[in-house]
Amino acid sequence: MSFRRGIRQDDFRKALEALARQDGWWRDVLADSSLIIGVRNEYLNVYWQGQSIFKVSFKGGKVTTTTHEKYLLNPELKDQISLVDGKFAFGEAEQRMLTREYEGAKTLEKLKRAASLYSGREKEGVHEIATSNRSVVDVEIAINASGAPGVGRSLPRIDLANFETTASGIDLVFWEAKTFSNPELENGKIFRQIKDYRAVIDLHKTEIDDSYRWVAKNLTEMAEWSNGHRSVAEAVGAVAKGEKINVSNANVGLLVYDFTADQRDRKDKDGKTLNDRVIESLADLGVGPKRIRFKGTTKDLYI
Repeated sequence: MSFRRGIRQDDFRKALEALARQDGWWRDVLADSSLIIGVRNEYLNVYWQGQSIFKVSFKGGKVTTTTHEKYLLNPELKDQISLVDGKFAFGEAEQRMLTREYEGAKTLEKLKRAASLYSGREKEGVHEIATSNRSVVDVEIAINASGAPGVGRSLPRIDLANFETTASGIDLVFWEAKTFSNPELENGKIFRQIKDYRAVIDLHKTEIDDSYRWVAKNLTEMAEWSNGHRSVAEAVGAVAKGEKINVSNANVGLLVYDFTADQRDRKDKDGKTLNDRVIESLADLGVGPKRIRFKGTTKDLYI
């Protein structure tokens, strides 16, 4: 399979459930609804602003977790370090420089602060959208383009996916996210990106459908283990119980944020705003205004 999501191993899910009842990092993750849990193929990524601060796997019958070493740099460091004869004199500071032990939620906060240093406004925006929409089921979605004709990238990466309840059932909708100042909105790259996304979705529809059924089930289970700290949208719960998902390459949209009213209303020599120009450029792909959202901030940007 070129696209696969889901924690399908019963032993892994049972081990996660048991771990949720014990004091420790996993219980703290579940209790922190500002963190995004991305369900992958038999592993999890725990995201903070686009940075995976934990990778959670199942090896040798046990839940294992790793983090990137860069997130262990203590974000509370503030002292000056002297440079003496070409060497840095760390002294007592050396012991304070790394987060060496997991000591509950305060350590989790340190990891988040350290991870923030590697983020950017677009990733922060995606995080804010995902955490304010309970219908979001995935972030940082890479789909293998092998076999998809005309796709320029080997692994197109889509920012968000959510379930949307419609008159015909539950649609799986993919979203690309951009800040207003991103030049890709003007230079034609956004057209290419969405065209690529539609091609790979069409190629892997069956795998995508199967994967997000498992994702819905996994996220619903995690909400149950979280002692009320996490919840899923009604549509996610319905899919977890067997409701049909509509997977279509037509359900790809664009979210644009971070702009002022003056920027929004600014017109070019032809009297068109950026919103107008983007709508025109994506019309040839069949992406209508319903799937193009411009909002000044990510606060209350609902999808």
